Amino acid sequence: MAKIGLLLDSTTLTREEILKKPYVKAAPLSVTLDGHDYTEFEISLAEMSDKLHTSKKMTTSQPAPGEFFDRYKAFYEEGYEQVLVITLSEKISGTYQSALIAKSMVDFPLEISVHASRVASFGVALGIPIIMNMIEKEAAFDDIIAMTQKIYENAAVMFTLQDLMHLFRGGRLNKVSALLGTVLRIKPIIEMIDGKLELTRKERTNNACFEYFMNTVQAYAEKYEVVYVDFIEMNRPEWVEKMVAETKARFPKVIISTTHAVSPVFSVHLGDQGFGLAVVAL
Repeated sequence: MAKIGLLLDSTTLTREEILKKPYVKAAPLSVTLDGHDYTEFEISLAEMSDKLHTSKKMTTSQPAPGEFFDRYKAFYEEGYEQVLVITLSEKISGTYQSALIAKSMVDFPLEISVHASRVASFGVALGIPIIMNMIEKEAAFDDIIAMTQKIYENAAVMFTLQDLMHLFRGGRLNKVSALLGTVLRIKPIIEMIDGKLELTRKERTNNACFEYFMNTVQAYAEKYEVVYVDFIEMNRPEWVEKMVAETKARFPKVIISTTHAVSPVFSVHLGDQGFGLAVVAL
């Protein structure tokens, strides 16, 4: 069988076990904090959390095509014949385009298939163990590609945030709405719709957000045979514990995991206070 590699972007590394696999590599996105540049490999989540509350200017950037090319070359030199590339949504980052540009630069025999999911970060990570399992079982490359498309076809990501000002800085909410929402303690629900982050609801309480999230799990559980749900807790563990308990009680067949934080790049846009979920259904 051909030797297959898996190339991700660094925002997907919300699960420690992913990058431990010898056939997995990642291209780093970067954050710029008060004029200082860091790749996501160079700044810890603890450091990023501190910077969120002290930095006056924060921006993010995609990997350059060279970052992907270097990893393509490394795969080739390690004897890999095929590489599957999965990035966050192309509608919120140019990472996918960088991977494609790098592919066009490759002048050595390596089959590369590049895919942009319609989700991001922990939403992409939720589906990765399924793909890794196929690679380890030596499934055909075409079958792995088909499964990748199926995994992310109906995937969902949604969450609520404590601080709306991060959404304003990221261009997702105007300043008046952000300030008014903060003063009135509005709880926004952000969802990935067609690959883009959209403010879809404004609730008055965390309980209302909880109910919306549970209704989403129910809809998936009723429609699909196999459902994976990952609950994200950004310093709000009490709500994740509540969602996990509710899901176990009402939907025992749903496969549950939890994630404690998004990557530094997404911290810039979302902050470090909130909770939500990602869903993958087959």
